[in-house]
Amino acid sequence: MLKNLRFFHVGLATLVGVAAFAGCSGGGCGNCTVPAFNASGATLPPGVTPSPSPTPLPPGVTPTPTRTPSPTPTPTPSPSPSPTLQALSCSQAGAAKLGPALAPFAVLAGSTVTNVGNTFVTYAAGAITGTTHDDLIGVWPGTAITGFPPGLDADGTNAIYGAAYNTNVGPPSAAQGALTTAYTTISGTAPTVTFPGTPDLSTASSGIANCGATGNLTCAPGTLGAGVYKMATAASIATGNLTLDGGGNPMSVFIFEIGTSLTTVLNGGIGGNVLLINNAAACNTYWTEGAAATLGGATFNGNVLTGPFDTGGQSITINATTFNGRALAKTAVSIPVSGGSTITNPGGQ
Repeated sequence: MLKNLRFFHVGLATLVGVAAFAGCSGGGCGNCTVPAFNASGATLPPGVTPSPSPTPLPPGVTPTPTRTPSPTPTPTPSPSPSPTLQALSCSQAGAAKLGPALAPFAVLAGSTVTNVGNTFVTYAAGAITGTTHDDLIGVWPGTAITGFPPGLDADGTNAIYGAAYNTNVGPPSAAQGALTTAYTTISGTAPTVTFPGTPDLSTASSGIANCGATGNLTCAPGTLGAGVYKMATAASIATGNLTLDGGGNPMSVFIFEIGTSLTTVLNGGIGGNVLLINNAAACNTYWTEGAAATLGGATFNGNVLTGPFDTGGQSITINATTFNGRALAKTAVSIPVSGGSTITNPGGQ
């Protein structure tokens, strides 16, 4: 009797399920909802789709664990690098030619200092006068300095003496007085060689045997050994490069006394540059001009002094992208190169 009842209940449940399915499939049920099938036996709420059961692994197979992805690290921003000072060596003997009031200035003008690009004015390692780094920029008796920024000084705006910067007129006025003395002294040095006319120094020959590693070789055209070179009017560096040969002596001195103007002309890497070899040093190289200096080559070495007085034309224009020396003018200093110039005071007096 119990078996018959069980059979009756199973059969009845089957008939009810089939009838419900037929009614929904044939449209016989106006609002018919069939619960979703779930292997666990639980009835899911309407609208919820059951998650599929994972496929069983064969016997003896260990499941591979799901790997958790590592988070992408946030990059740490790199700090801006500090400017590296150029390792320009400077050894000097004898009396100072510039003096302690003038030597700290990398750029000095009488009327204006004008910069256009990303110029950086700095000082060589060890180029310190007293406690002052030799990277000063100044103007006097004028006050106008423009273009800083984008130009920068290694010691900030406090090292720039002019209107809207450091307004202390003491240092630049003292430097201008020292410039008059230095120009007169240096340009009055007795010449070793006097070049006639308006020479292109990149092809000039001194006829002196003081070049080479030991200073006993004849200098080739376009290469000059230590000495004092005088030109009554103008001079240029255009056809090729001018090479200054120290002859192995780091204290070798080069003086160029130019009556009016100096012009260097950019000619790629083969012309318009002033280069140093065999221990020649920028700090021991002096260029005096009675008028303007226009430095168009890519590289220039030496201290440029215009003077002795400001008559309106004693200016310096720096188009060199690398200038190792000082620009000391009675009139204006202009740095119009669009990409800027790196001006490094080489130190010394």
